[in-house]
Amino acid sequence: MKAILFLFLSILLFEAPTIEKDRERWKPYYTEVTPQKVADKWFLPFDVADRKKVSNIKIISIFGDHRDSYYKGHIHTAIDINPSQPKAKLINVYAMAHGVVCSVHLGENQKTVVVKHTLKDGKDMFTSYKHLKEVYVSNGQQVDQNTKLARLFTKEESKKYGGDYHHLHLEIRKKFDDYGCASWLTFNNNQLNKRFYNPQFFLKENIK
Repeated sequence: MKAILFLFLSILLFEAPTIEKDRERWKPYYTEVTPQKVADKWFLPFDVADRKKVSNIKIISIFGDHRDSYYKGHIHTAIDINPSQPKAKLINVYAMAHGVVCSVHLGENQKTVVVKHTLKDGKDMFTSYKHLKEVYVSNGQQVDQNTKLARLFTKEESKKYGGDYHHLHLEIRKKFDDYGCASWLTFNNNQLNKRFYNPQFFLKENIK
């Protein structure tokens, strides 16, 4: 009886994490920097035969479905992708356009690099690259489509974490006011549409 009462009280007292409550924890990893060049040409984030051909990637998981990892029921804020024909066992990840690294955060199987871009109309947006084994850039570094940001896990390396981490979780972001935590704390479409574009649509519109 005491155990049941303790469990009931624990449930009552437990506060589910929210973006607003968690964002400050990730703010120290963010650097406010300005890209030196406008992002006017976009490329696939992999070293493939043609980085302007969307069919050179394969989509493993779509944007907007519900997930049980991290916090059960959160919405997938990205597409998970791999090269359709990898050139090598070790798959490198490249910046998609001119920009500047504004955040390198998380660790282990969730290492993340975020690049800030300025568009032709002066607006800012962000590309976020997650599930990185090794990171080769740092905050404040100006990048372009030829900058190697990181590399992905191999299948063998990802087994250590009991999951499928040998892919790129690619987010196309309207804003980065959450400093990264919205990746696992987005639970409704209002939150999703406030911060994220559908990467699949973005690629089709901009990789030409």
